[in-house]
Amino acid sequence: MFSPIATLIVGLIVAYIAWQQWQVAHAKLRLDLFDRRYKVYDATRQFLGCIMQAATFSDSQLFTFYAGTSDAQFLFDKEVVDYLKQIAHRAIDMRLQNKLFQRLPDGEERSAKIEAEHQHLLWLTHQITDMTLTFAPYLGFSNIR
Repeated sequence: MFSPIATLIVGLIVAYIAWQQWQVAHAKLRLDLFDRRYKVYDATRQFLGCIMQAATFSDSQLFTFYAGTSDAQFLFDKEVVDYLKQIAHRAIDMRLQNKLFQRLPDGEERSAKIEAEHQHLLWLTHQITDMTLTFAPYLGFSNIR
């Protein structure tokens, strides 16, 4: 008489423990995903911060940005991956325009290169705050599933 009841109770306890372990594993997965996504966000923020400080960047800073954001295609939708590519392209183009106008004599062509560099720098500077809008749907802990 007690054997079937004891078996039922043990089975219920085992099921409850398994459910709790699943909940813990799910929470850990969410936390790990948040952590990996935040590293991409932080690498982007640091790169933009370097640009804001000096209005340029070094090759090593660009490499650090690429290394810090290389996993983005696995962690985010295409929107964020394209956004990170746009940051890199604008930063590289900004630096190129700077190098080109330094070699030119005063004139319209030099002014055009200076303006192009300025526009890229202005856009990149705005991204230090605007990037939050792009990353927010992925970094809100309640949004991570």
